[in-house]
This record gives sequence, C-alpha cells and structure tokens, in this order.
Amino acid sequence: MSLSEDIKSLAREAGFHAVGITSAAPFLEAERALRDSLPTAKSVIAVALSYVSDQSDKSDTSDMSGVPRGWVAAFARGLDYHGVVQERLRHMAERIRAEVGEVEVRALCDTGPISDRSAAISAGIGSRGKNTCVYVGEYGSWVVLGELLTDIEMEPDEPSALDICGECDECMRACPTGAIVAPYKLDARICLSRVTQAKGVIPIPLREKLGTRIYGCDTCQSACPLNRCAKPGNVEAFRPPAGLGGAPELLPLLNLSPRDFEEHVAPTTAGWIRRTRFRRNVAVALGNMRDPAAVPELVKALSDPDLIIRAHAAWSLGRIGTPDARSALEAALARETDERVLGEIHGALEQQV
Repeated sequence: MSLSEDIKSLAREAGFHAVGITSAAPFLEAERALRDSLPTAKSVIAVALSYVSDQSDKSDTSDMSGVPRGWVAAFARGLDYHGVVQERLRHMAERIRAEVGEVEVRALCDTGPISDRSAAISAGIGSRGKNTCVYVGEYGSWVVLGELLTDIEMEPDEPSALDICGECDECMRACPTGAIVAPYKLDARICLSRVTQAKGVIPIPLREKLGTRIYGCDTCQSACPLNRCAKPGNVEAFRPPAGLGGAPELLPLLNLSPRDFEEHVAPTTAGWIRRTRFRRNVAVALGNMRDPAAVPELVKALSDPDLIIRAHAAWSLGRIGTPDARSALEAALARETDERVLGEIHGALEQQV
C-alpha cells in the first residue's frame, strides 16, 4: 500500500467520511497566507465529516407543545464541529508521525488561511453546488470540512467534477432572500445563515425573513434534490441531545446569564457568535412569532445593558403589539439615551398605530 493510501486509511480510522489529497502548490500561489501556516507544506489532506444523524431532521423542526421555539441549522445542533474535526485531525497527525517519523503537520478546520471548500474540490472529495456548498458523495452537502497540511510529498488525487447540478436551480429559487444571485455565486450580505452570525444590528428588511432561525439556515440545502437521500454520518457528538437540538425553547434563551450561556450554548457551534448575537437572534425570532407569551421576557430585555439587545427587543415588542408591549415601549422612551435604540422604539410604536 502506498503512503497516500496509508494516510487515507488513517483518516477513515479517525472517523472521517471522506478523504483526499491535493498538492499544496495551488494554494501557495493563490493564498500566500498559507506560507505563514506551514511554509514547507507540500500536500494537503482534505477530509469531510457528515453532521447529520438518524435522530436529526435536515428540514425545519416543528413542535406541538405550544411553547415558542426557535430553529437551529443542522450543522449546529450538536457540539461545536470545529472541536470535533480538530480532535480527529490531531489524532491523524499523531498516527502519521508514528508511521512516517518526524514530519511537519498542521490541522485546520474553518480556522486557517486556505479555503476548506477549494481544498475539498481540489482533493477530489467534493463538488461545488450552485448554492456554493460542497457535495461529498452519498453524504450530500451535510458535511463539515477540514485539512491537514504536511511537508510530506504525496501523489495527489484527481480534482472533483465541477458541474453536478446540471440545469437544476431549486436551491436558487428556494432562498428566502435571493442570496444565490447566480449559479455558484452567493451574496453573503443577505444570506440568512451569515446574517445570524454577523455582528451588530440586523437590517430591518432582513429580520422578518429570518423567521424563527436563531443560528444558520438550511433552506437551500433542504431544497436540493441531491440531499434528499443523503446518508447520515451518525457522529455521536453531532446528535441533537449533545447540544441545542433543532428547536430549542426561546424564552429561557433570551435573557440567559453569562454563566448559563457558557454552560448550555458555548459548547455548540452557535456558541462562537457569543452571547449578544445569540440573544439578538432569539429576540428577532420571538418578534416574528408574535406570541404574547414572549412580552415579559422582551420587556426585561428592553432594559438590558447591551444596546443591541434593547434595539431588537423593541422591534419585537412592536411586532407583537399588545397593550403591555406598547406600555413597555412608551416607558422605555423616558429612560433610553442611545439614539439607535430610540429610533427602534419609535419605529416599533409606529408599527402599532
């Protein structure tokens, strides 16, 4: 067995669902920052890991209990995939050193200077869809990607086919904001997955589009025919009970303490946006549900020290529009000092006229 095949076997032993090898040369030309990661890199070992399981629904999750619930994208329902992938890559690196000797190896997963998607395509493990996601064989696009950079020179695999979509454009037609502006081209400013992760105030025209999404968006992937029979990876760490799940209750999440955030949200993929953005998204989801049961928690958030929370709580109270919501907004006018929040309060009151 060749060294390349040996290393691919190690990747499968580490639990990855797909592995391929490409030369580091194209990345050295296109992405100079790679030189700072591993100047001696000769090969890139690209890996993929499916994040769905038999217990997770790849589409919107409904709830019959009547309590307000949000929606979390499939890749973020369990534990943080960055840590899961990095741990397996580190295990691979240890095994490679044990097999080959002292070599340079560096693990990357959405944290380094090279493009995970470009590496996967170049290494032959995935093809890019019109929604810009990478499709990995029977697992579809429900995968996360990572790489090992190494100074070992290995025979590269053939790159993947560039066109797997044909004439299909279901993902483009399904996108709620039209963010897939052309095949293989995404306007990240209006991609709802990116919107849930971006800092600051969410533009008002995009808030209603978010619906009950509090992290990520799977709409384009769920619409894709290639994903309808995708094989689940059944990685234990990604099962919903390990994290937030697909439809967490919203009211306990809006005003959760820093300690509760660190305990319940920080270990998940959604945790990297930190507490303010996460709570902001929860506030918007509650406003879109227009459930009067959310008013007491939103009123509490209207006095939050963080202006981002106050601004979005005001908008959501305006959306709900009950007498209690209006009274809270009018009371907030007397104490609020931030012009941006005052603008949100005035806008919220105008919604109720």
